[in-house]
Amino acid sequence: MNAFAPSAAATTAAAVQAALARAQHYLAGNNMSAAERDLRAVVEEAPDCIEAWLLLSELAGARGDLPRARKCVDAAARHAPEVAAVALQRGQLLLAAGELADAADTLAALLARQPKQYVAWLLLGQVFDLAGQTQLALRAWSQGLRHGQASRHLMGMASTPPAFRPHIQQIIARVNAHLYAPAVEGFERMRAQFGAADLARLGRALSSYTGVRREVPPNPHQRPKFLYFAGLPEGPYHDPYLHPWTAGLVDAFDTIRAEALAVLDAQAGLQEFLEFAPGQSRDGYLGGSGSKPSWDAFFFYRHGQRYDDNHARCPATSKLLDGIELCEVAGQAPEICFSVLQPGTHIMPHYGATNTRLVLHLPLLVPSGCALNVRGGGEHAWREREPMMFDDTFEHEAWNRSGQARVILLMDCWNPHLTPAERIATRHVVELISAIEHFAPGELDRAVQALRG
Repeated sequence: MNAFAPSAAATTAAAVQAALARAQHYLAGNNMSAAERDLRAVVEEAPDCIEAWLLLSELAGARGDLPRARKCVDAAARHAPEVAAVALQRGQLLLAAGELADAADTLAALLARQPKQYVAWLLLGQVFDLAGQTQLALRAWSQGLRHGQASRHLMGMASTPPAFRPHIQQIIARVNAHLYAPAVEGFERMRAQFGAADLARLGRALSSYTGVRREVPPNPHQRPKFLYFAGLPEGPYHDPYLHPWTAGLVDAFDTIRAEALAVLDAQAGLQEFLEFAPGQSRDGYLGGSGSKPSWDAFFFYRHGQRYDDNHARCPATSKLLDGIELCEVAGQAPEICFSVLQPGTHIMPHYGATNTRLVLHLPLLVPSGCALNVRGGGEHAWREREPMMFDDTFEHEAWNRSGQARVILLMDCWNPHLTPAERIATRHVVELISAIEHFAPGELDRAVQALRG
């Protein structure tokens, strides 16, 4: 036997790839019958070839054969139900067939795994719209627009998927006219109170958010997931002493550190910092060389909710927090905790929500091999007792390559370059946006189930 002869499996795989390449060539040349012939041969030889099944489904759908298109996408789903492209295509076909409840189920299941999948949100908006659920449709579309634009899609026709190009302007117009009206009215009230000149920057931010104008950060490393406030001093790192209360935290370092170490010793009250939907993968969020990579937190505030029991366990830290100006936005902020990065953990690169807030760290326990990296600003190695502040809308990551836990006091805070009027008005407008746009936990599932009557 020739040890260098290709195995049967390798020969089959090569033949499948060659057939797929031929089919793609035929598709590019608009020779649909030849492409379909080769794709059928592929799935006969390799019935788990998802790409071939999806292409066959597209071809059947293009010629109006929806039953055949459904059979092909269902075959793909049997082999790869978790793949986003499969769920999206299945959702589109169910939508085209008027099977709204099944389409919503398929798309909601995908969003439970991938909540930033903007195409699924846009399709779900169409489902709700056809079902006569206009407000739900507007909210779903707004999520799709927000997540799509955060990933640099839907910024014009060239970055919009072809299926949505005929409708995207109408979707944007409907969302702006009917969903964001309360936020715009709230901004007008604030402008009447403080004056147009004092809130000009917030006006630009709101216009950009609602799509009236398109304004993105000039630095390619900065991508706010929620609201970009132009006109603030740029840069990934900022002086933490721009907040007058930072010095008080540093003066109380020993007391805060002692309470944090007591929490760490007790191993009670810690929870995962990152929130995952059931079935949502942690891949892409946490990695590292540790046996159990984990980013844990002992929260004093979470999404604006005060954790009274944790305050009681750390009375000195609680008293300090009660005595400073917090960045308070209902349902969102403040976010303050003892942040515990376990040994061997790597927090993967990600972006924050808005540059109206910055993130301040007071390092409490920092073994060697721990650092924060903010794109455009470079690495920052924490040093105990030395506060630092950064704009988390810049791509950033962090790691602990030591064998001990790293502990910091982490808190979001107002961007110190906002004026007092801008802080008040921004809070008011953001709270209005959150109230009309976001789905509360379980709300989407209930809305989908309601489609079944």
